[in-house]
Amino acid sequence: MGNALIRISSQELCQSEGVERELIIRVVEHGIVHPLEGRAASEWVFDVSSIHWIKKALRLRRDFDIDWIAVALVIDQMRRNEALQRENEAYQRQLSRFLEQG
Repeated sequence: MGNALIRISSQELCQSEGVERELIIRVVEHGIVHPLEGRAASEWVFDVSSIHWIKKALRLRRDFDIDWIAVALVIDQMRRNEALQRENEAYQRQLSRFLEQG
């Protein structure tokens, strides 16, 4: 989980990804991500996971031309799906160990 330690400011994110600050603000306003710190948008800092979801949100908005509420709903479902996949993989590992013991 070393990626959790990687942090990037909103300014760095805008510069490195060529993203307008207004789009980052929209993503945060719709609850898609939450900054780790900073009150004003210019002070926001994000972790790797947030950057991943910001990029996905921007791609969804651009590629499918959907509004921010729909983007937030899609991202929420994608997160749930990833969590279920991780849970399923954990159960599969437990089942494999159980069957190996038997």
